[in-house]
Amino acid sequence: MNKKTLRQMEREIRALLISLKREIDDEYRCTDDPDDDTPGMLVTVATNDGVTWSYQTGDNSYTGGCYGCRHWSLIYLYRRSNCAELASGAVDELAGMVEEAKRYETV
Repeated sequence: MNKKTLRQMEREIRALLISLKREIDDEYRCTDDPDDDTPGMLVTVATNDGVTWSYQTGDNSYTGGCYGCRHWSLIYLYRRSNCAELASGAVDELAGMVEEAKRYETV
């Protein structure tokens, strides 16, 4: 995967997270932990190839945009989250999974 494609994906995911962060309702939670009282949203981003990607929020009961993808990254998004850091971390994680899968495909 080339760095230009990865950085584009990172910018797109960052923009998505910024948009989603505005939608976090007071009752939203990232986890099922009963002690977690911080409003947040669980966001999954996924890819097969590190070029195209999809996302879903929360539990989409097997109908979310990520179910057709092999590589997933979970993002715990809170109102005070740094979206650039979260996007960068997710893209790095996805890129690592794609590269690892490529190594196994050539064996």
